[in-house]
Amino acid sequence: MGRFLFRDGHGHLDDKANNFTAMRIAFALIVLYGHALMIPLGLPFTGVWATSVDFIVQCSLDGFFILSGYMITASAMRSRQLGRYVSARIFRIFPGLIATVLLLWLVIGPLFTSLPAGEYWSQSQTWLFPIKLISQIDPMAGLPGVFEASPMGENMNGPLWTIRYELMAYVGVGVLMMVGLYRQNAQVLVWSALTFAFGIAVETFGYRGIGEETIGTLARFAPAFMVGAAFHAGRKYLRLTPAFAGLAGLAALVTHGTPMGWLMLDVALASAYLLIGYARIPGRTGDQVRNVEDISYGIYILHWPIGMMVFALLPGLTTTALAAIMLPLALIAGWGLRVLVEKPALALKSRLSPRPLTAAKTAPAL
Repeated sequence: MGRFLFRDGHGHLDDKANNFTAMRIAFALIVLYGHALMIPLGLPFTGVWATSVDFIVQCSLDGFFILSGYMITASAMRSRQLGRYVSARIFRIFPGLIATVLLLWLVIGPLFTSLPAGEYWSQSQTWLFPIKLISQIDPMAGLPGVFEASPMGENMNGPLWTIRYELMAYVGVGVLMMVGLYRQNAQVLVWSALTFAFGIAVETFGYRGIGEETIGTLARFAPAFMVGAAFHAGRKYLRLTPAFAGLAGLAALVTHGTPMGWLMLDVALASAYLLIGYARIPGRTGDQVRNVEDISYGIYILHWPIGMMVFALLPGLTTTALAAIMLPLALIAGWGLRVLVEKPALALKSRLSPRPLTAAKTAPAL
């Protein structure tokens, strides 16, 4: 038992022997189920089941940022090429985002609006829609007369709001790379500590002013991202063990309801997620999990409009039935986006910015 509790669970990203892609798919599916409740019921969530599901969804959203911080930091600290970092981030986010926005704007919107075609296309809201979503100025924008059956119908694609904060994290790391302040473990740990202090300060004192909502949300997701970064930078100093994960979980319980509570929960989640991510699943099942196609992004950005279309066509559906229909459709849509958009975009990136032979053997694929 003691051997298990104190076994170091860290692995190596460069050998790809991890379960992180499968975990991101699981996170996306958890968010899908939470939105299957939200689409017909609206907000706020009420009842024990719905609020419990929402908590798990929030832990999954933080999981995306934790794993992203861990892997982006690994990539940034290995690479000396800022151009490759920037192109990798652009080609990771924008091809799928642009394809999804165009699908919503040009196909789904006209098919599901209650307005005549001429009136739909005459609205400024319609023409501003792609600009708002692709630029992330207003990722929660809607289209006129679309999805009116749902109390959440003003949002054409609810999940897109988190992409803004992912992009902010990418930009922050990129700027620090450019000035040479994201190269060493100690530097990353210092930036992590400063980010944690920012999150705690906002949670303690609040913030009222310009960009209030953005600052408040950034105070949650930036520390989650940097928790992942700190786990990578601190791997030489701290063993990732089940015992540590248990202590972190206990600390999260003790600090629940305090300004430190959500940060300690992220530490506990990060330790658990990384242990699961590096866990060795034996046999053919393990090979399938480790080598699963990365359809997480497609599931994440397409499941909401799928659920909205299903609910518009069948407004009497229960939340369970809606989730059951959304699941296979989102898996198919995620695979389609991966094959038709993401992979061709990544191939184009490789041609435009070929990886140096020395880096190709060591840098993790993100």
